[in-house]
Amino acid sequence: MNLATQAGLIAGTSVLAIAGTGTAGDLDSVIDGIINDSATISGDDHFSMSGIFAYGFAHTDTDDYNGGIGSASLSFEGEAGGWNWAFNYVLGANGAGYYAGAANELRDYGIWQEMDNGLAFGFGNMKSNFLGANSVDEANTLQINNTATGAALEGQGEQIALCYSADQFKVSMQAYDAGDAGTDFRVDFLAMGSWDNCGCFGSAAGSESTLVIGAGMSDDDRFDGTTFDVTYKMDAYAVHAAMTDVLDGGWEAMNIQGSYFFADATQAYISYEDVETPAGDFDDLDVGVNHYYSDSCKATLEIDFEEDGVVDGDMTISGQVQFTF
Repeated sequence: MNLATQAGLIAGTSVLAIAGTGTAGDLDSVIDGIINDSATISGDDHFSMSGIFAYGFAHTDTDDYNGGIGSASLSFEGEAGGWNWAFNYVLGANGAGYYAGAANELRDYGIWQEMDNGLAFGFGNMKSNFLGANSVDEANTLQINNTATGAALEGQGEQIALCYSADQFKVSMQAYDAGDAGTDFRVDFLAMGSWDNCGCFGSAAGSESTLVIGAGMSDDDRFDGTTFDVTYKMDAYAVHAAMTDVLDGGWEAMNIQGSYFFADATQAYISYEDVETPAGDFDDLDVGVNHYYSDSCKATLEIDFEEDGVVDGDMTISGQVQFTF
């Protein structure tokens, strides 16, 4: 969840909206709305809820089988008095999942206000907007786990955020508290296509061509550096490439993620990451397939090859089924 990009709910592809106050109208209409994920009970204030549950396994050379919950969380969002609010509660993760977090904790929370002129501001405890790939909701990611760079630069923390959105530009700034003193800046330029097509690194057959160029700069105690990325989508194909240099050259990384829908509901993907640090280099290659049984059910099978200068050719086979609502 990210205030600066106004990402809204961290998980879920459909939303069940239920009013927080007021009296119910036609009960049949309410029940029909719940079934169709569009329930609204009359009232001035309302909220929306979404959730994600992912369960899978991993097989490595040192572990024949390792099952467990990849992630389970509930997210809520609403509006009151012109202010938007949102929070995400992690039910189960234990350090696993795309955006890892401890189980049974309130992970993301914040309030923000959106102006008619495209300006928005808010504050809370959210992810950094520095790395473009981390703006993708967990439910919409290609891979089972985040890249090493994405995990290292997630930058969760208390912040004040300011952003401006226009037809072709999005500019954001996040200022952090004394514990993570500093500021993150990011700008994205939409060269073609629509912002509505920028929430993931996949592109279904028949999708419009979209090109986004982004850059971020961080001047704080956490990573201090720059990142540049480009995302291009066309009919059934998508590719995202990023270059990152942080910690005064202590973490230099290149990441490429590509995907292709070779069938209506089945997508192949590949992700390659090359990280260079003073302690050594790290290479990671992920190859996988996502099959979408519906808008709310996705199954993933992935093979992960890692080489870090110590372990040569470590391979992991992982599978996961993800449910959202």
